[in-house]
Amino acid sequence: MIDDELKKKIINSFKDNRFSNVLELTEKIGIEDRPAGLENIIGISKYNKKDLTLKDLQDAFLCFERAFLKDKNSIHGFNGLLNLIKTGTKACHVVNRFSEFLQKAVEYYFSIEKDYENNEEFLAAGHKLFSYLLDYDRLKEISKKILDSDLRSKYLRGAAIFENNYDKIWSQSDHLNFAFKNSKYFSKLQIKDLDQIDYEADSKINLGFISPDFKRNHSTTFFLKDTIKNLNKSKFKISIFSITKKNTKDQTQNELRNLSDAWFDVNDFNNQKLAELIQNERINILIDLMGYTRAERLELFHSRIAPKQVSWLAYCNTSGLDEMDFLIADDNLILDSEEKFYSEKIIKLPHIWNAHSGFSFTRKLNELPSLNKNTFTFGSLNNFRKISNDVVETWSKILHEVPNSKLILKSSTACDNGSLLNKFKKFKVDHKIEILRKLDFFKKEDHLKVYNRIDLCLDTFPYNGVTTTFEALWMNVPVLVMKGYNFNSRCGESIIKNLGINGLISDSKENYIINAIKLSNDKNALTNLRKNIFEKLMQSPLFDTKEFSKNFSETLLRIHNS
Repeated sequence: MIDDELKKKIINSFKDNRFSNVLELTEKIGIEDRPAGLENIIGISKYNKKDLTLKDLQDAFLCFERAFLKDKNSIHGFNGLLNLIKTGTKACHVVNRFSEFLQKAVEYYFSIEKDYENNEEFLAAGHKLFSYLLDYDRLKEISKKILDSDLRSKYLRGAAIFENNYDKIWSQSDHLNFAFKNSKYFSKLQIKDLDQIDYEADSKINLGFISPDFKRNHSTTFFLKDTIKNLNKSKFKISIFSITKKNTKDQTQNELRNLSDAWFDVNDFNNQKLAELIQNERINILIDLMGYTRAERLELFHSRIAPKQVSWLAYCNTSGLDEMDFLIADDNLILDSEEKFYSEKIIKLPHIWNAHSGFSFTRKLNELPSLNKNTFTFGSLNNFRKISNDVVETWSKILHEVPNSKLILKSSTACDNGSLLNKFKKFKVDHKIEILRKLDFFKKEDHLKVYNRIDLCLDTFPYNGVTTTFEALWMNVPVLVMKGYNFNSRCGESIIKNLGINGLISDSKENYIINAIKLSNDKNALTNLRKNIFEKLMQSPLFDTKEFSKNFSETLLRIHNS
């Protein structure tokens, strides 16, 4: 039994985030005397210790598990399971030995699912858990529950819509319908009537870019940096609204800061405050670099806070918002007959929808890794979530057909390595899989050096790689891609077409397998292909940021004048 005075001290220390003090106060309380609520408090305190050890981490997981088991029908037991999932998915990618707790969490989740199936926190935890464990069937079920419900969580509804880009569950018509229906869950902000704003006060067109991804090594920055640098400064004033933590030590953030005319750190701004700021800055064209990656911010655009609102770069699908005026694509991504399946007016750039700024080291022609070796190495450094079940099956067939082959993958902090390996194990090729830890690649240069070990890259589908494809080509590694059915699934096709080596594009899984086998069996052809990429790449639109910026500037002028 815990006396009232001690209880008060524990609660006050916990509220003040004095976690060490909490642990001191509770040190002598036996496990059998700890109610579920106290187990949660101790578990959170152990997890947040400054000098966190593996034992502390294990003890924290055990506390959350006990909280659930002691009183699963109470709010404290419920929170125990949520804490177990939240901390487990954060920690287990670092310390895989504790992933057993997440497997237990699955069992516990199922045991109370009927009682909490419409609970927002429960569904969010389930989405996080099954996404981490790459359980796509469960994710589909949860996403459907979310979208069929009246839950008003913008984050959850956005995650459910985004989820369906990873697998061909929906047609493009379905994407539009679900996104459109979802728009009613976005609030209308209290904003100025656009007619009340003097947009003629500035001699230049005010461009606003908004994103949470203006930070070191994020893919968005590699496409945006030189585009902004080379925009027509006589025509445009550039404002950047950064929804991420201010970090003056972040070189990329500082570079973008210096390239813009105005920079605003708005991570702590709510949507209303941010809308007011954007309108006060008289932004003529507001460019969304988020889409459903940060769905809760889409209500800015739903409220019509700028005369022209444009979706570009980060989310390659429709927003479903009538107020999002334009979606920037290219001729390869969206067919004219398909434009009706997007809420936005499709505006197409002459060659490609984006161009990469490149890297700070000189390119060189790398020798085919397998030239003097017995092992042929395939590779894909894409996010694990893009490795659909179809992809696993297709890659497994390739590995079976190519003797002495292996496949290099790079782990994601948001996914479980073991779960992915188990998918390959079903096809008896798990011994051919090498998974590199993302945590071992702090520098971009170290990440790029991995391509020196890869003979042929395999793109994911239907959710294609973009940054990874540009990276591989920069390192002279061919990328085998698949034809798709919408913007999101045709990104690889557009990149390769703009490179001018259409032989790397497959129109079916069967041909994808045949092409992979064919290339692996002809090292002379593959060597010549790498040489061809080396010679053609910098003359292609892929890295020609000056030409891209010129086309982008002209497109923005058309948008402004429309």
